[in-house]
Amino acid sequence: MLEEKTMIYLILTMAAGILLGFLARKNRHLSHLGKAISLTIYVMLFFLGVKIGSDDMILSNLSDLGLQALVLAIAGITGSVLAAFILYRTMFRNKSDLS
Repeated sequence: MLEEKTMIYLILTMAAGILLGFLARKNRHLSHLGKAISLTIYVMLFFLGVKIGSDDMILSNLSDLGLQALVLAIAGITGSVLAAFILYRTMFRNKSDLS
């Protein structure tokens, strides 16, 4: 039940951000937002690394987790490239390709 509420809060927070971004898209002060987002991601990745480095269970199973992560990453990249290719072929092909 707690996970469902958390997911709902995350979705509502994202939806509110999308709405606010849409309404404020002409605001020139938001042009620097990309730098703040990148900095926030770097800080979060740093603390994720600190957490992983301090967890003995993760470190002892790192070889197994690394292989699983590699497989998931390759599958994710392959799926993304395939989806982008299909989307490009169906949505953005030239009209001359149809003949």
